[in-house]
Amino acid sequence: MFTTFSRAPPDAAGRGKARGKGRQSQNGASPPDPPTPPRSKRSQVARACDLCRLHRSKCDNNQPCSNCQHRGERCSNDGSSDLRTMPSAIREIQRLRSRVHDLEQQLQRQDLSLNNTATTSLATPPVSFAPSPASTAATRDPPKEHGSPKKYWEGIYTSTAQSHQTQYYGPASSFYFIGRMSSYLAAALQQPHSDHHMQPNSASRSFATPTSPKRGPLDEMDISTDGPTAADTLSGTQEDYFLDLFWQSYHCILQIIDELDFKEHYRSLWVAPGRSRKPSALVDIVLALCMQYGVAFVPRSGPVTQTQVDVDGNDATIAGRWLYRRSQTLLSKQLESPSIMTLQCHILAVYYLCNASFQNMAHSTLAVAVRTAQILGLHLEPPESMPRKTKELRKRLWWTLFTVESKTCMKLGRPLSAQISEATCSLPADDHELALLSGSSFASSEDNVTWHTYNLQNTKLILAARTVYVAFHDRCAEVLAATNGTTLYSDAQALETCAHFLSTGMECLHSWRHGVPNGLKTKRRDPGEPLSTDKSLLDLELYAPVWLQRQRLLLELLYHNLAMNLHRPFVSFSTVPSSSLQLAHGHAIACVDHAMAITQIMHQMLTEGDTLRGWHEAFQWQWNATLSLIGYILAYPLAPSTPSARQAIDSAIDVFETFGRNFAIAASAANVTRDLVAKADFLIFRASGNGIVTPASPSSSDFGGLPANAGAENAAHGSNAMFQADMDPSNMFQNSLSGMDLAFTVDSLNSFERMLAGSSNMANPWDFSQG
Repeated sequence: MFTTFSRAPPDAAGRGKARGKGRQSQNGASPPDPPTPPRSKRSQVARACDLCRLHRSKCDNNQPCSNCQHRGERCSNDGSSDLRTMPSAIREIQRLRSRVHDLEQQLQRQDLSLNNTATTSLATPPVSFAPSPASTAATRDPPKEHGSPKKYWEGIYTSTAQSHQTQYYGPASSFYFIGRMSSYLAAALQQPHSDHHMQPNSASRSFATPTSPKRGPLDEMDISTDGPTAADTLSGTQEDYFLDLFWQSYHCILQIIDELDFKEHYRSLWVAPGRSRKPSALVDIVLALCMQYGVAFVPRSGPVTQTQVDVDGNDATIAGRWLYRRSQTLLSKQLESPSIMTLQCHILAVYYLCNASFQNMAHSTLAVAVRTAQILGLHLEPPESMPRKTKELRKRLWWTLFTVESKTCMKLGRPLSAQISEATCSLPADDHELALLSGSSFASSEDNVTWHTYNLQNTKLILAARTVYVAFHDRCAEVLAATNGTTLYSDAQALETCAHFLSTGMECLHSWRHGVPNGLKTKRRDPGEPLSTDKSLLDLELYAPVWLQRQRLLLELLYHNLAMNLHRPFVSFSTVPSSSLQLAHGHAIACVDHAMAITQIMHQMLTEGDTLRGWHEAFQWQWNATLSLIGYILAYPLAPSTPSARQAIDSAIDVFETFGRNFAIAASAANVTRDLVAKADFLIFRASGNGIVTPASPSSSDFGGLPANAGAENAAHGSNAMFQADMDPSNMFQNSLSGMDLAFTVDSLNSFERMLAGSSNMANPWDFSQG
């Protein structure tokens, strides 16, 4: 009555029950199941591939694995697809969006350049690339074939500083504009202008080189090779003070040095307590630059007298010159085997020379720097094997050098050395991850702005301005070739054609302005707009860090300076009625608007804070703007914008006096501006009262053939251009212009000698009794 059941294993119980029905024995008992074979051991994978880990799927030991084969993906186990977390995925999305944005802007600039060329180019016959029958190897003339149908706008050759040798400056430079201004004043006032009264004093006018032991020409000096004296050397505590200034000032603008690497290098130079550090070219030039900046905060004693406007060996613009000299000596030993540190020294030396007003030395140093960068391969995309921190530093080095070189060449009007067509290095990044890798303790701002964003936007600004600059001067060359002219001012139609071209090209700068992140713009008081010329005051952010405020201000000042220089060729002193030069006159107004914007920003910042105090480049931008303001009121004494420009000149004098408390060239610039504006005021008064003075004209070739009624015509047109002042450059008395001393803006006022050679009253002092 009892039935005995055998117990089956748990994994076989179900199978035994299913198979047992219908195979029972006669007594009702089931036969025993056959023994179950042991299960095969599951294969183990040491590490799943990247995609299997990402999808959380089973991987195998095949290469590629079956999952990657099925998906058609690359099977790897090197972490290249390591985006398993949301933050890493977001960073990758931000990087890709930034790259897409950069590529779109590049395409827009290329399309704009192509459209401008297609819509405004002169009608020229089609170019044939097939060789002519007579064009054989024996008859070819490579130098002749290398030339183009363009005829570039002639510049001027003039001597600068103490040298009697002449150097070339192009029509985009302030030299050319100063030459035209000087010719105008000489003819309008019937008086020559001496160099002493037409340019501010600077270090390059007083010293042959930054390291000269005393004032005077080089051939009158005892050239000494001695090093610095005990009074010139710095103690360790003093060096620490000036190095701290570097991290607070230039480091956020010139982002070419890794702070952690530099500090480690600096510590390695102190081998033993109580002993001086070992020499280092990089440490020396950093200290020299920061002494130049730091000493500019120290007010000079006494009132601004004649002695206060003379540059001596204690002037802030050449502070630290012995450190600069030692740095250059050490660099001379690295010419054959340069390093990244060598290039860093060259770039910092360029800034030191520019601040000290040695513009030709700075230009030559730039040439060495460009070659050094090419030797190091910085113009090429960094290898993928490099760490990201190293790759981004190389990119910032190349693009910083590129922007400084482009900026300098555009201001001097000389050919560009660093060609963008030969560079494959992509623009530097500015994301938060990179900012943390840099080792500098700068907090991020709003709108995804990091301290690297300034470097990126500064590079984009220079690229946009350079695009307009190159296209505009190429267009001018085509127009001059078509009209067989040497200057645009002799042909109103040619001038207006180039003005139309520039109007279209300026869209590049406008696009850059709209693309600047809000976190890198200085806000305006209602209802003003940042980066505009609406004359609204700055609304300074109360708790913004100093480094961010300085980045915002310098970026805006650079934008206004570049735009002003592009518009300035159309400030014309010609006798052509302004009604026939509407576009050209519009560019002249834009030029003075940007000049007034610079002056207003500088005046407000020096009145309300210290962010720009001691910043030599800011002073030079102000000097450049002052030249534009004076030139405008001379060319258009009765224009609606002239009263505002005249008030801005008074503000500029206040800026110079503020800077003049710290370095001599600014105090001298204030005196020069007062002298020039007094003459401009006299000419404005004479034009408004229709008091016409016929300028002495020894020959018609000197002043372009002035008609007898030129003064009355120009007064009727609201212009005081009583004669053809925008003449051929060969008639601009080039050989006597001297003393251009500001490298960043090339803006020292100069005079031309031999003006009005046939005038009988050249010896008479200039006064207001004429007319």
